[in-house]
Amino acid sequence: VEHPLGCGQIGADREQTQEVLVGVGSHPNVRGAVVLGLGCEGVPAADVAERIRRHRRPAEVVTIQAAGGTGEAAKRAHGLLQQMEGAAAELQASSLKHLCLGVAKIDELGKAGEDVVAAFLARGGRVLEIQSSGPHRVKYGERPPRDWQRTQVDGAVGANEAITGMVASGAQIVLEQGDAHYLGGHPIVPVIRIGYDETLRGALFDDLDGMINDRAPDEWVDWILDVANGSRTKSELSASVAFAIQRIGPTL
Repeated sequence: VEHPLGCGQIGADREQTQEVLVGVGSHPNVRGAVVLGLGCEGVPAADVAERIRRHRRPAEVVTIQAAGGTGEAAKRAHGLLQQMEGAAAELQASSLKHLCLGVAKIDELGKAGEDVVAAFLARGGRVLEIQSSGPHRVKYGERPPRDWQRTQVDGAVGANEAITGMVASGAQIVLEQGDAHYLGGHPIVPVIRIGYDETLRGALFDDLDGMINDRAPDEWVDWILDVANGSRTKSELSASVAFAIQRIGPTL
């Protein structure tokens, strides 16, 4: 997961960047994290790793300057990740009651898209939304209490920034409309992209997981559960990913 900012950020932006990186490193989809830094960032790698460990998640630190350069740092990080993979617990099948679905931009899916979200909630899943209203709201990248079934995440503008904010807040799978403006996935969560116009089926067939009317709402929920248990989305199969953190103010 590459993030190019941090050195020139100050105040609320620096705090938000660190909060999001900690949220990603301690995410339910992550077995363990190696925080890789140059060694002079405004958001120190050691601070991020320490906060990840507070969530009872393995986290190590590698800095390029201390390692002697980029190549040696990459070797050390790779070795640490291999150790974490060897110590990981066996994977277990998931159920809806253990899943948190991030709902990004789905305006064009219309009522059918809303029905998918409603079906997911009715079957016991939790939802984080960018575009919604209600009493349960959290800041960008903030984790909501687990007893909140439906939560709005504030503060995102761009599509990639919105997904990263929901992921840092705990979304394990993301649902978003798919069109020429919204394609691709995320480094640590599957992104399910659904089309809404038949012209998209021919134009973007390789990038969409289906059209909204291909399945009934409960069938889409079944597919979401299948993805949680190992089925691959189109963005995963194409290894198309993006990672961006919402910025509040200017970067120096």
